[in-house]
Amino acid sequence: MESSSSALPPPAATRPAASLSAPSGLLELLRRMPALLLIWAVPGLISAIQNYTYAQDKDPTYPFSRSLMMVLPPWEYWALATPLILWLGRRWRLEREGWRIGLAVHVPALLGLMVPHVLLAYSMGCAAGEQFYLDLHPAQILPRMMSKYIITDALIYGGILAVSYAMEYHRRYREGELAQSQLETRLVHAQLDALRAQLHPHFLFNTLNAISVLVRKQDTAGSIRMLTGVSELLRMALNTTGRQQVPLHEDLDFLERYLDIEQTRFQDRLQVVRDVDSATLGALVPSLILQPLVENAIKHGISARAGAGHVELRASRDGSRLVLEVLDDGPGLAPGWNTHGGCIGVANVRARMQQLYGERYTFTLENRPEGGVRARLELPFQLASPEAA
Repeated sequence: MESSSSALPPPAATRPAASLSAPSGLLELLRRMPALLLIWAVPGLISAIQNYTYAQDKDPTYPFSRSLMMVLPPWEYWALATPLILWLGRRWRLEREGWRIGLAVHVPALLGLMVPHVLLAYSMGCAAGEQFYLDLHPAQILPRMMSKYIITDALIYGGILAVSYAMEYHRRYREGELAQSQLETRLVHAQLDALRAQLHPHFLFNTLNAISVLVRKQDTAGSIRMLTGVSELLRMALNTTGRQQVPLHEDLDFLERYLDIEQTRFQDRLQVVRDVDSATLGALVPSLILQPLVENAIKHGISARAGAGHVELRASRDGSRLVLEVLDDGPGLAPGWNTHGGCIGVANVRARMQQLYGERYTFTLENRPEGGVRARLELPFQLASPEAA
């Protein structure tokens, strides 16, 4: 009935190159023009001061305004060129994949930007009355200026790209940290939800009532088993190791404690069928991912039945995929059931899967043709490390 998959921000190396359309990207960058003019004025002023200081040795009457006129505009030219370079850098990235195409775009762009830059520098030199520029014909001096400026302009062009990439990588790193923080929050919520389920008054009441029945029957072994099960379940729920993923057998261990108690509560009304491929026990799964699905199957499937019901748990491998299924034979999902949100447990499962696997998972919750509900998870098959398994 429903399938959910949504992408996390992909790794930098595989992210699509173009994140902004040409008009919107350029408009956004043009809005930053005042700041760019101020930034590029800094090296312009420094160069003007250096040029003025050098000129004083030859001509003490050399005015600072003349040096400023000759040097500052060529530097400010890069403020105008920066939005275009940034847009080209985002559209054709110089990364491991596609760097040849990137070079094929950026080298001509650099040469194209150099021509007006050199012409501007030449024009300002003439306007400032610099004899060097006035004595030579443009056909003589411009090729020499191109040779002189090519290294400087290449460094400026590359520097703009490098700074923009560094800022983008930093932003992605912060986004990754935020996503990790949200993931950890989801895990804590899952652990709290699991603990809350175990501490639910009805759960505790029914569990204690089941224990009292066992005591009255003088079933000491059964009473001890129930008390041990509750204690162990609470201990495992409180044991917040912070691991987002655990081997499947660990998640099944926790689930078994929960099922032991629920089976005692429901007695013959709850029958659990397990079909778990042993080859999947070492596969990594999100911690506490099965308990809310089984809880839903019992709460909405078995509890709604007058007679006995089945909950079936399946785990198998399908190529590079791990398939987990929880099935019940209850009344099924009601018409109009919110397939996108669902209950808190289902929404939490979906959110955690999305954050852990991005587009690489599938989660479906649907009515079975023969009655009941099937919850199905497909995720990448990843074996835990030998120490963890």
